Amino acid sequence: MEATWILVADGARARVFRVERPRGPLIEEASYTHPEERLPEHELASDDPGRVRGAGGRQHAFGPDESLHRQEAGRFAAELARRLREGREKDRFRRLYLVAEPRFLGQLRDALDAGTAERVVGEFDKDLAGHDAKAIREHLPERL
Repeated sequence: MEATWILVADGARARVFRVERPRGPLIEEASYTHPEERLPEHELASDDPGRVRGAGGRQHAFGPDESLHRQEAGRFAAELARRLREGREKDRFRRLYLVAEPRFLGQLRDALDAGTAERVVGEFDKDLAGHDAKAIREHLPERL
């Protein structure tokens, strides 16, 4: 069987598993955390929101177009994509499955380089990052 990796992630943690044979157990290759994702939004901001003076001299606050948590999750997705690219460049896997909660799955997909994206053979929009390997295995196809 060709080397297969399964990335199981959410915006704050991720694990990479390897499967050596069909229906085989998941073997953990690596584990990553992104603790910033768990911080309250106000602790992620380095400054107060900007202010603009409107009609009548009133001031209004404005902030980023997307939440700071979503930005942090995007940074984590980019970091994971970089690590997957490195694994692909070292030919450590031929096939890749992505398992992540729906919003983070989209961020992962967007962060992957073309070569790594070509090796993605399946995606599962499930939040299983907090589950153990045996429970994760039960959600994956038997042929894997």
